[in-house]
Amino acid sequence: MKKKIFSILLIGILLIGVCGCKKKDETNNNSSSKVETVTSIRDNSIYFVSISGKKFKAGDKLSSISKVKLSLKEKDLSQTIPKNRYLMAKSVLNSKGVEVCSFVALNDTDSTIDYKDAVIGGFEVGDINYGRLSSDTLALNIEIVGGIKLGSSYEDLVKVFGEEDFKYEAEANEKLKMPSYTTYKYSSGYKGFEFTIDDSGKVSKIHWNNYNYNED
Repeated sequence: MKKKIFSILLIGILLIGVCGCKKKDETNNNSSSKVETVTSIRDNSIYFVSISGKKFKAGDKLSSISKVKLSLKEKDLSQTIPKNRYLMAKSVLNSKGVEVCSFVALNDTDSTIDYKDAVIGGFEVGDINYGRLSSDTLALNIEIVGGIKLGSSYEDLVKVFGEEDFKYEAEANEKLKMPSYTTYKYSSGYKGFEFTIDDSGKVSKIHWNNYNYNED
């Protein structure tokens, strides 16, 4: 009888040990999913966008977006960019020919180049209202530093970037059928992020630029 009781106690101790180990592993897994926070807006490593799981950084060739089946507009290919200049954000197309997001084309060389040979100097996606976003754009699963994406909240922005440097609040305009929205900016010189949050509280537009990505 004593042996039987001892065996039961031993099995109980082993089960507690196994459960304890499992709980510890789950705790470790949760702690590894912390939000990446931005300590300096001048940090070049934070200027990237993930599109369909592929990361594109400031300074990457603009033509590299073909890796996720995006393409430059045919009418833009004839344009040239003077040395050390950039073109304002231009829309790019998905495989169906739908405009889904935009890139700033940057020429960081000492001579004039073709648009298609430029590097990425900035990125933009979205609208002032989340409800206007197309399914084609949302299907790209676009994310930037800290996991910020279309549909994120202001609280998400603060966790990653902290308090904004500048805020602009636009009131609704019924005549123009314009909803209210708020724009939050984080910037330093030619580097910075800008987010629009619509009246539903969702990030509806994301923009970043880094024209001197190879400098501190």
